[in-house]
Amino acid sequence: MTSFPRIMTKRFLISKILFPTAIAVIISYFMLSQIQIRRIPQTLESLPIPALVIGFILYCLFVWTKALRFRELLRLNRPVKHLFPILALHTFWGNILPMRSGDVSYIYLMKQRQQVGSIRSVASLLLASIIDLTSLIGLMIGTGWLLRSHLEGQLSYVLLFLIPILIGISLISLITVACLAPNLCITFAERIANPFFQWNIQLVSWSAKKCLEIIGELTQIRLDRRLFKIWTYSIVSLCLRFGFQCYLVREMGVAISVLPLLFGLAFTNVFNLLPIQSIGNFGTVELPFAWALTRFGTSEEVAIVSGFSLHLIILLYCLPLGVYGAMRKSDVIN
Repeated sequence: MTSFPRIMTKRFLISKILFPTAIAVIISYFMLSQIQIRRIPQTLESLPIPALVIGFILYCLFVWTKALRFRELLRLNRPVKHLFPILALHTFWGNILPMRSGDVSYIYLMKQRQQVGSIRSVASLLLASIIDLTSLIGLMIGTGWLLRSHLEGQLSYVLLFLIPILIGISLISLITVACLAPNLCITFAERIANPFFQWNIQLVSWSAKKCLEIIGELTQIRLDRRLFKIWTYSIVSLCLRFGFQCYLVREMGVAISVLPLLFGLAFTNVFNLLPIQSIGNFGTVELPFAWALTRFGTSEEVAIVSGFSLHLIILLYCLPLGVYGAMRKSDVIN
């Protein structure tokens, strides 16, 4: 008989790696078949060296603000230079590994280098994801509303506005309740978890216990100066992230204004919250980005070429930061 661990391993490989990778290969093949592939290296070669340097500096600042944010999320009283290598390596693996499995590197490194428990690390990732999703939804709705005349007939108002607004309100309400009524959140979570403890299944009981611990950690947040700083760092990080991407796309010679470009980036990132990312995230990034740009008059070939080119530049940027994060072990707290 096939053992349970082997069955779970096979299911993990199929659901988390093979399936999304197959989807990405199909999407990438379809998109690349629509263009002359040599246009991608030509576009990369045409970028001025100063533009690439400026883009890399902005990318480093983006990772630096992420480190500042996680220092506040984790309530650490340490120089941000101790956290920057961890976030640099985490960002690298996040761009390479499928299905957000790069987050495991953050949890591991925080525990090994900064003695931060796994529960605190997971809770910080969840809160950061909620804030990021809220910001992305807000940006997509705002830019989409201003550009709605171009999007009519492309996406229904339900998908473009109503559902995102409801999700955004739910996320903000979740943060507010956790801040104002933490005991209520914990009590509600315990009532939900109690039936699972009665199953007397070790894995189920362990999972329920860890979920309660994570919820308990999340309820430590308050409507105070710390939360304000977390939101500020998150917004600055998003501005830097989309700022250098807009700058590079414009430097590629793509004739598109900043507003639709911001919508395209926000739409792409919201789309990629779906569990379909492959190794390197190829295909699943370029498809929504190219779709969005073509809604605003950009030709299909230019949209696809710029999407793949920008993606390759980001991978190029994260590589040296990943190497730096892996080698910089002197920031381990003893």
